[in-house]
Parts: sequence; structure tokens; C-alpha cells
Amino acid sequence: MDPLHDHAVEPSLSADALLGLTALAEPNRTRIFELLRHGEHCVCDVGQILGLSTALVSYHLRALRASGLVRERRSGRWVYYSLDVERVQSLRAVVTGLLTPGEAAATTCRCSDCGARQVFLAPAMGPVAVPA
Repeated sequence: MDPLHDHAVEPSLSADALLGLTALAEPNRTRIFELLRHGEHCVCDVGQILGLSTALVSYHLRALRASGLVRERRSGRWVYYSLDVERVQSLRAVVTGLLTPGEAAATTCRCSDCGARQVFLAPAMGPVAVPA
């Protein structure tokens, strides 16, 4: 049995959750999202409040709508945008679960044939051997 593969982890994020997180990774979208947390706004208001052009706001709102985090409401010739609260709560639950360490997170692992105790800090850093 290969000790390195004993710790296989199944992906816990759905495609919808990844789409939402990706949408929020862009700073202007995060600013728009933050503004919409306080209620619905039209494109013109969002642009004026955040100091962004109408075209740029429309572009980012399109991406936020595609992610499912934002919905639109039409009233005559105006379109108002607001958060899809249920979708945001669902994403929040997924992120909370992802960022909540399990009981085994603080344990050490013997994943090497050399027998050195290893603690995994981050993928970019790789394992770091610690004295027993």
C-alpha cells in the first residue's frame, strides 16, 4: 500500500461553488458584491458609487449573474441587481466547510519510507521534516 495515496481527498466543491468563488476572485466583482450586500442597485448607481464605467459594471454584473450569485429585476427600462441570497448562503456553507479543519489536520503523518515525521504546510512549500 502506498502511504502517499492513503490520504486521497475527494473534491468537495461543486462546479457551482467553484464558479461562485471564481467570480468573486476578481477585485471589482468583489466590490460590486459588497455593494449589493446592502440592497439592489441599477448599473448606473453601481458605477457612480464605485467609480467604474457603466460598460465595466455591466461586464462584471454579467459574470456575477452567470455565477448565480446575482439576479436581476426589470422595471420598465431599468434593470436592478441584487444578491441571490439562497445561492450566497449555499456558497457560504461550502466555504465554511472547506476552511474548517478536520480533527486530523493537526496530526503528523508518516508518508515516507525513510520514517521521518512530516508535516504538510502548503503545496508550494512541500513537506517539512520535523524531529521526532
